[in-house]
Amino acid sequence: MNEEKKLNYETRDAVTAGAAGGRELSHRGGCGHPQYDGDSRKISPAEAGRAALAVLKENCAHAGEFSDKLLIKILRDNENTEYGVAHDFSKIRSIEDFKKNIPFTEYDDYAEGIERMLRGEKNIFTVYPIVHYALTSGSVGNPKRIPVSAQTMELYAQYTSNAATALAADYIRDHEHREMKSGKRILTAVVSQTKVADGTPCGSISGAMYMNAREVMKHLVASPKEVLYSTEKMDFKYLKSFYALKEPDVTCMVAPFTTALYDLLHYIELNWEKLVGDIRRGRLDEEANIPDALREKFNADLGPDPKRADELSAIFEQGFDEPFVPRVWKNMEYINAIGSGGFVVYTNKLRRYTGGIPMTFCNYGASEALMGVVTEVESMDYTLIPQGGYYEFLPTDAEGGEAELRTQTLKLNELRVGQDYEIIITNFSGFYRYRIGDVITVNGYEGESPKICFKYRKKQLISIAGEKTNDSAVRFAVEEFSKAVNMPVNDYSIYADTDANPGRYVVFIEPHKHLPKEKYDEYRAIIEDKLSNANPSFGAKVREGILAPTVLKFVQPETYALYRDLMIMKGTSENQLKPVRVIDNLFKEKFFFKLVDED
Repeated sequence: MNEEKKLNYETRDAVTAGAAGGRELSHRGGCGHPQYDGDSRKISPAEAGRAALAVLKENCAHAGEFSDKLLIKILRDNENTEYGVAHDFSKIRSIEDFKKNIPFTEYDDYAEGIERMLRGEKNIFTVYPIVHYALTSGSVGNPKRIPVSAQTMELYAQYTSNAATALAADYIRDHEHREMKSGKRILTAVVSQTKVADGTPCGSISGAMYMNAREVMKHLVASPKEVLYSTEKMDFKYLKSFYALKEPDVTCMVAPFTTALYDLLHYIELNWEKLVGDIRRGRLDEEANIPDALREKFNADLGPDPKRADELSAIFEQGFDEPFVPRVWKNMEYINAIGSGGFVVYTNKLRRYTGGIPMTFCNYGASEALMGVVTEVESMDYTLIPQGGYYEFLPTDAEGGEAELRTQTLKLNELRVGQDYEIIITNFSGFYRYRIGDVITVNGYEGESPKICFKYRKKQLISIAGEKTNDSAVRFAVEEFSKAVNMPVNDYSIYADTDANPGRYVVFIEPHKHLPKEKYDEYRAIIEDKLSNANPSFGAKVREGILAPTVLKFVQPETYALYRDLMIMKGTSENQLKPVRVIDNLFKEKFFFKLVDED
């Protein structure tokens, strides 16, 4: 290999951390997360994103060798940690040694050590600096605190908004033959953090990035900093909608997931008269839940804006048959949010409001690692980031016990296009051969690095009698049902009713409008038929009586929006709120069964 292409970790780490030569970012150029290191020259987030994507392309070109060397480096660096000593990292010299000697792991294998880390102990799993703990909900409601290294945070900074900004800027230049405008943004996130015992911040990763950039973000976001960075409970949906509508110069919309953007725009559709009236008066709604001190401050900064109110009234009075976002914000240029996989239904609904405004679907990642990034506008395929960690892939049809399975994993450059794999990661935060629980499909390659799409979560796979129905099958069935009955579906979930004898599937659907009850039997047969097409094993078991006939239940309007609002009220971060695809606990079960439309 050419000497220039050899892996030089000191240089590569520096490039990854800065992804732009280590220069200060300016406030211009769209929706990037600004990063600073003191150099006097300024670059835009789009330039930083282009540099990061160039590094990605270079690494993808020789991803196999890069990945192997990265793993050995991680093991060498961490061989004197408690975990490294216990697992003889110092004796591992090859990928084969690694597979034979290191077991697969899950969160519980690290939980006790993480508790010690939270109190300030070092050198347990990793020597790399832990700068954040990602707070996620556990499978039975016990929160997980996942350590996040400085390397991972830098990768998120460069391959989230900066890369999206670069892609959008280049798309606008190529398709509209102009430069990207500079303006405000609509940001749905609410940023709040706590600290663990040793003082390290704890919260969502996206929130941490916004927190690190708060001095710049306050100049870029349409809503006041007190709404973005809040320690108070208040009516965020109202406030974000109010300030977004009041600001005509908005150039992009940013959210962790497309669900949040849809909810915000749907709220505007339902409440525009009140919002426009408040803009006209220059006073916040007296019934909105806003702390008195903040209400007084916000009102003092406001003033009557009849001109903007007249503009908005004229737009909304035309109705919502045509997308309103391009008319309300004439400079809107792109949207950045995760919208693939289980979020597709909301991505499609979002376009009712946004029309043809281009979307970048951000990245494919988790608290444990940033794994992939889109490299084209509107693409839902994610190029695996070789420098994000060491990845292994277990074919979904692999068989055997744990000891056998751990030798059957493949490297990132050994995968077959069109095949499904469970992804397993070794990261910079002290997790080794960690079964994150995601199944992906390989759709192609960028150099030697696969282009992947998320397919389903293993823990959300339903298998009452060995039929193994995953979310991609349910999503296909619901989409086909929607076409068959000529009715958009707002959202859906599935429940495994194992109390019935024999067991059966219960499908919950929120239709776009009320469906005639006399056709429910017909609709039930359609959804069962579509599920059978998506998963022939399911269909065979229904025909053989191993599974009882499927039950179809339609829930009341706004059921899923109500669930999301309720979870936010209960303290779930909007940045981590995902669609309910599987009803897998008693709280969800009671909630959705109670909101079945009985009329």
